[in-house]
Amino acid sequence: DGGTYAIAIPKAPYRCPPGPYERASLVADYFKRNKPKSKVVILDANEDVTSKKGLFKKAWKDLYGGILEYRNNSEVKDVDVASNTAILEFDKFKADVLNVIPPQRAGTIAAQSGLKLINQRWVDVNWLSMESTSTPGIHVLGDAVFPAPTMPKSGHMANQHGKLAAAAILNLLAGQEPNPQPVVMNTCYSFVDAKNVIHVASVHQYDPATKAPQPVKGAGGISAARNELEAKAAMGWARNIWADMLA
Repeated sequence: DGGTYAIAIPKAPYRCPPGPYERASLVADYFKRNKPKSKVVILDANEDVTSKKGLFKKAWKDLYGGILEYRNNSEVKDVDVASNTAILEFDKFKADVLNVIPPQRAGTIAAQSGLKLINQRWVDVNWLSMESTSTPGIHVLGDAVFPAPTMPKSGHMANQHGKLAAAAILNLLAGQEPNPQPVVMNTCYSFVDAKNVIHVASVHQYDPATKAPQPVKGAGGISAARNELEAKAAMGWARNIWADMLA
């Protein structure tokens, strides 16, 4: 009791945008109940919280005053493993537990396969079939692709990509064109303590003009406030997507 846990978040895009903030919240919840002298520090390379900003910040203020500290524009450049010290651009931060989430990119196999990468990080895809734009016949899903506008790198979205690709492959094998206007959806739940949950949801439809899915106006939404009812919805969502993907 009395130690410091620090979590370092890379610049977006990275997988599951709210994930690190949820993790920090749950560690703070544990500290509050079991180690009240301990502290959580979020070292965020981004200018601000990247997902559910208002809801997370209100939860931190209401629930974890004096326990959780948020620091923006705090990109970790290196780590001194021997001393558990994060090396920032103009500062250093030492913690008892240092949870560093590194900058992310598509797997090495993408570059080794000669697929076209955007910013040397993400695979450029045809959103009608999830095929690499440089290598038709190779379909790429989920975190590895360059994201469409406002499209998160979430597990739910990867599930949707898989279904879009599977439907397109069946059409292509039958000598038909893929669906010209596919629609994909995202839902993401985050626990801010052991009982209360917040969510964000969105719908994205392919736009021929931009050749990418665009957010559908008026669709989706975000929680009005943290609440216990959404915890039941979150667990229901988890059971359903596990059954869908692992059956």
